Parts: sequence; C-alpha cells; structure tokens
Amino acid sequence: MKQALIFSILYFIWTGHMSGQATTGSERMDFIRAEIQRIDKLDGKEDGKVETRDSFKNVLSHRAYFAWPDSIDSYIRSSDFKEVDKKIYRDYLFRCLRRVHGNNFRRVAYFEELFHHLFKEVVALHDNKLPAVLKQNIKLSIQTCGIFRYEPVAESFLCFASRKEPDEIFRNVDDFAERLYAQHVIDYTAVYAPEVAKKYMLINNPVLDIMKKSTDSAVRVILKITDDIGKKSNAYVLLDAIVKGKMTVKEADAIGANPKTFFAALHEIRKQKSPLAAYSLEKELQIQALKVVRLINDLHNEKAVKRFSGVDDFTSDQLYTLIVYTEEDIFTSTFDGIFKRLMSRLKDDNGFTMILKTGDNHFRTFIKQCAGYGKLDSFLLTMTPDQRSILMIKFAANLDKDENDISQAVEVADAYTSIKDLTIQRILQQTFGIELQRVSKENSKRGQVIYGLLLNLFVNQGLFGKDWYNSVSSTYKLPPLDVLPSKKLFETNRKCIWQIYFYDDPDGDVSFKDFVNTFNDSLWIIEDHKLYVKLMSIGGTMFVDIYANKPKAEYEGQAWLENYFDSLDITPDVLVHRGHSYYAYKTIEKTKPDTKIFVLGSCGGYHNLSDIIDKSPEVSIISSKQIGVHMVNNPILRALADNISSGKDINWQALWDKVDKKLKHTPPAIYDKWLDYIPPHKNLGAIFIRSYNRLLEE
Repeated sequence: MKQALIFSILYFIWTGHMSGQATTGSERMDFIRAEIQRIDKLDGKEDGKVETRDSFKNVLSHRAYFAWPDSIDSYIRSSDFKEVDKKIYRDYLFRCLRRVHGNNFRRVAYFEELFHHLFKEVVALHDNKLPAVLKQNIKLSIQTCGIFRYEPVAESFLCFASRKEPDEIFRNVDDFAERLYAQHVIDYTAVYAPEVAKKYMLINNPVLDIMKKSTDSAVRVILKITDDIGKKSNAYVLLDAIVKGKMTVKEADAIGANPKTFFAALHEIRKQKSPLAAYSLEKELQIQALKVVRLINDLHNEKAVKRFSGVDDFTSDQLYTLIVYTEEDIFTSTFDGIFKRLMSRLKDDNGFTMILKTGDNHFRTFIKQCAGYGKLDSFLLTMTPDQRSILMIKFAANLDKDENDISQAVEVADAYTSIKDLTIQRILQQTFGIELQRVSKENSKRGQVIYGLLLNLFVNQGLFGKDWYNSVSSTYKLPPLDVLPSKKLFETNRKCIWQIYFYDDPDGDVSFKDFVNTFNDSLWIIEDHKLYVKLMSIGGTMFVDIYANKPKAEYEGQAWLENYFDSLDITPDVLVHRGHSYYAYKTIEKTKPDTKIFVLGSCGGYHNLSDIIDKSPEVSIISSKQIGVHMVNNPILRALADNISSGKDINWQALWDKVDKKLKHTPPAIYDKWLDYIPPHKNLGAIFIRSYNRLLEE
C-alpha cells in the first residue's frame, strides 16, 4: 500500500499534475495550503506557478514550491503515522515553507533540493531507514533537522554532521535547542570548531546561552578566551594546548600574533591523532601554510637562496605540512625547492618515520603529490623495503572508512597513474584485492564500489591501453571517455555557446587581453561591447559563439550575460573558468545539467571536480594539477573552439597532441605548466567520481 502511494505521488510530481491549484477543496485550505498560495503570489500573481525568467528554473520552481510540499503533506496525511507525529511533521513543513520569501524565491534549485530531501526524510521516518537518508546530504539534513529532532538518531547524527558542517549546526540550533541533547551537540561542535562557534557567541543567541550552561572544561576555556582576550584572538585554535595545560590563554594569544611561532604551535598540535579544535586547526594550518607558499611562489624569478629563505629554519615535518596543505596552490618549482630541503633535513629520520611523527596527517595527499611530481621513488628510497611496503599498504587500505567522503580514494586513483615502479604497483593491486574481500565480508556497499572500481581501473584492464576506454565506459555506463561527439555540443542550442568567466584580479586584465588576441584573425569576428566581448566563428562548418565578460566588469558583465542567456532560454554548452582557484566556486555554481564541457583554468582539486560532476554528471572536464596560466589556457581554448567549429567529433588525445606540438616551442617554464594539464579522458579523479556515483546509485 505504501509503495503504491509513493508511486502515485511521484507520478503526479513528474507529470506536473500536482500544481498549486491541484487541490482546492476546503479540506486542504489549511495552514500548509495557505503557505503554498503565499509563495505562489511572490512573482506578483497567483496562477499555480512561480515565474523566474528562466525556463529551466521554472520547471524546478514548480517542483520546489508546489509538487514537493504537496507530496510531503499528502504522504504525512495518508500514512499510518501517529496523529501527534503527523502534527509535528506538518508543523515543520510549514516552518520550511516560511523560509521562502520575496528576496530568495528565485533560489529555486536550492529549495527544490531542500523539499525533495525533506520528502525522502519523511518516507525514511516511516520506513525506519532515516540514518542512511540523512547521510546522503549532510548539509540539507542539518537544515531540516527539525523534522527528526525527536528521533533517537538525532543526537548521534548531529554530532557526526558537525565534523563536516559545524557552521550549519550552529545556524540551525533553533530546530533542536529545546531538546536535552542540545547541550552535548553544541559542546561537541564548539570544541571541534571554536573559530566557527565564536561567530555565534552573541547576546541572546541560543548557541551562547547553551554554552554558558556547559560543564565541559574545553567549552569553559572557549568562553574564557572570549571574555579575557576577545574574538580577534588566535588562541581559539590553540585550544588543545590550553586545555592540556601546555600554555595559558594569554600565552596562546601572544603566540598567535607571531606567524612563525603560530605555525609551529599549530603544527605540533596537529601531530596528535585527535586534537581538540581539529576543524579549526585544519582551516588555520591551511591559511598559514598558504601565506608561506604563496610568498615563495611570488618570488619565482629570484635566486633560490632568497626565494626559500623564509623556510630556512623549518624542520622536515614542518616542510611536509607546508606541502600537504597547499596542494592546489603550490608551484612546481616551489614544490621542488621545498621537497629538496625536506629531504636534506631528514637527518636521523627517514620518510617513513617523518610521516609517523606527523600522525599520518594527510599522508595520502603527500604520496599523491610526490608521485605527480616524479619524486616518489626518491622519497621511498629513504626507507627500508619493509617500511616502503607498509606505507603503500596503508596508502591503499581503509579507503571506505570515512563515510560520505571518497576524496582519499580519488587521491589513490590519481597517484596510481603517476607510479611507474612495478613493485609498488603490485603492492597496491594486491591491497585493492585484499580490501575488496574485507569490505565484501563486511557487506559494505561503499567499500565494494570503491575497491571494485579501483581493481577494474588499474588491474583488470591496462590503464589507457587498448580497449580501456570502451571497457570502462561499458562497465560503469559512462559515455565514451576519449571522444565527445560533435552533435552533443549542438543538441541544446543551434550554435555551440560558450560563457567565459573572468575575474577582476591582478592577472585578469593580462589574461583577458591575451585571450582576445588568440582569436584575432580572419577565422573569427570579435565584437567589443561595454561589459563583454563576443567572438563568432566564421571559418568552419558549424557556428561557435563565445561570450566573455571583461575583468573590470566582473559583476555587471557576468550578470548581464546570465540574464541575456536566461531571456533567450539558452544554457551555455561550454563553461570556462579564468581566474584564481579561490574564485572557482563562483564559476562552478553556474554549471547546469546541459553543460557539456567545463574548462577549469585553475587547479582541479577533488572538491572542484566533485562539485562540477554533481551538477552535470556527464560533463567533460579539462583541469590542471597545478595553477593554470593564460599562456596555456588560451592555446587550449583556441584548439577546442576550432575543433568544434569544424563540426568534427572531439578526439581528446588528438586535440591534446595538437596543443602539445604548439607549446613545445614555448619557454620551458610554460611547457612544464602545460604538462600539468589533464584532458577529460585521462582525468582519473573525474572518471573515478563519475563511476563511483553511477555504481552507488545502482
């Protein structure tokens, strides 16, 4: 009976029959219906739909504001929930609907996702399968925790979730503040992320009210720092040392004011397996490491003595920490220089004991980086044969242990492609097989997917060898990996439409001018507008239109182009990010299901790749292991645009060979940067994520 009800509800959702006007009887004219009608009027008229000036968003808005809320309400009413539970669930649905107002109703993608998730939670409550559903989307589960705040799983889930999204725990405290477990959840989260907690320590804020009632010694220290020193202090991040009596609050504040001593103190605390304030430690270590590494990057034209003088007194394990916390920003030459100094300072240690000293902190990242930069062999040679085997087994084992996070598995996949030593390859392959047996006995679905995928990618088939692409595509139901059919790029629009996002930073203007000059010939027409340029192909059999905002018009230009595309019901086929990695999220959030190619003109770390694929599962991604440079980005864009305008399918290897031939004549520093770029068919991180998502869905 229940399954039939769910099927009926979903049928109405996807066929559009559950609109705001679908149920109009007096029975339904209650507080839920009144809220849906209120949202209906936000666009200025009550007509069973919400106009967003975007056809795709209009479809989402129907689901977000009418179909999902109506289906949630119908499910609650029709189920065999107790009457008291029905009231709790419907009251919470009302509260969620109240979040939609005149200033945010066009955020339909968010609200569609939120109400869809709420529907899944209600069904899971009925089926006693709530924990699995909550972990599918931790952030949304926290934002809708009011629906399950009375359930036994609430406390354990919120503590688990705080390790991923502490900010969301504090932000949504009102949903569970009256529950007895609120004290434990807030204490746990505050001690884990004190730098986040301090933002909510305000008069009349429930977070502060709950913390003041705490008997936890670490929470009392956080309150003392606020009272004695103030929120600007860096002492919060040194919470572990203060609580354990290694320094006073005032000493921690003084240390936090000196960058070198602060980094050293953070580094020492992070060596522990489970230090207090772990979340804040991670964030602050990255900030401090980036300050050092970016300075070395900026001095790339200076002699090594001057360039690396800032790390002359760093120990080998401190240099290790600099490397692993700056993966997406460190230049190749910077890595080489720091690695050289790390190796020279091992002294009585070797690579194995050094990693042990750090508590194995981010050791998979370090091994991946060493493999990618061709340094793994020399690093492993500092160890005994047994130590090498132990380290590589640890590297490949227990990749299923971190729930809802496959970043470690992606790092192993990325590293494997750079490992040429056959002995190391065999160790990894054997470990994959042993681990697959383990996770199969444990009946771990995630584990079986991770290790089954690793075995298929790297053991059962020769990597990038004959029939490899066809095998992977067939096994994991992916589109062809090495070829993108031309027709795919013209099925959404009559032309292949590009949108390039430039940003107003010091490099933006130079990069933009070089980009325009790259297309300044008889095969392209360039239209110069106030906020943007438009480039149109005239030399091929198919039409390509490229729109790029001017860097100085970052906000106005990007917004104008987006509104222009919306008005014509156009979704760009190709998105290009041209800016530093810290701007990447702004471009990535523009990705839509119809995006065919994403050129990430900056480093393509795990989270960037994952976020793009979440939005467009079959997108082809061009990225770099390191920082992108316009001298490489522009030749790639020109070769890609010419290929598309020719009407030929994109053979990624052939295109890559063409660009390689051109860039071989550039200065060595530019060519070295080019070698860090990854085409879609060899982007193991992206392939792994896409395959993992497919298999887990099945």
